[in-house]
Amino acid sequence: MKKLSRNYLTIAMAALLGGFAVAAQAQTVWSDNFDNGYFYPPNQNELVGYSDVSQLANYSLTAAVGTGEGGSQGLTWRADFLGSYTGWMQAQLGYSGGNPSGNTSLNLSDYTLSFDMDITSGVGLNHMQLNIQGWPGLWYGGSPMTQTGAQSIDTSAVTVGGGWQNITVNLGTLFGNATGFDPTDQTYQMQWQVNGWELAGGGPVTGEQITIDNVTITMVPEPSTLALIGLGAASLAWLRRKNS
Repeated sequence: MKKLSRNYLTIAMAALLGGFAVAAQAQTVWSDNFDNGYFYPPNQNELVGYSDVSQLANYSLTAAVGTGEGGSQGLTWRADFLGSYTGWMQAQLGYSGGNPSGNTSLNLSDYTLSFDMDITSGVGLNHMQLNIQGWPGLWYGGSPMTQTGAQSIDTSAVTVGGGWQNITVNLGTLFGNATGFDPTDQTYQMQWQVNGWELAGGGPVTGEQITIDNVTITMVPEPSTLALIGLGAASLAWLRRKNS
């Protein structure tokens, strides 16, 4: 009985260590610090901006040196919101050409989005909308196109003039494991949107300026998955030793 108990203890410890080993192999699906700007093929990145021209003035979307964290290059929206709780501005970021990579899990809860954000002027932003679209082929190739549907990311911790803040969200929690999106797609397009009704002060406002930097999506298997993998590996090792 004591020998059997020791065997079970060995398996449990090996499972735990196996889980930690797998956790250390988390995959970066892609990351962008905007320092190289945006280009069409062969670099396979793009930056496209849209806005509600009837409700905004002096709108711009740029990736400029000195706007990012530590004086690097960041992605900056700037606009005057003319009405109260109206108007919007959007940035579409496309990633293709072998990037994303390592996104092998179909479970959206295995993915984490992280980015840094700074608001240098205006009234602040309570939330920012995000929609992720995907295509099975490179550079928007193949079909069908899949998407998460737009959801709000809480950005209220980022205050005007308060400096850079990191925001990290689990994509499964954010999008509710959206069945309409395939995270294993080869092309990702992220649609970020700032709406007038999500501004901290509502509006109108002059010179609302928001910058994001160091955007990263990482695939990290859930703890339950890690435990099962570690338990399976430990069990196989124990059985192999027992039968030898």
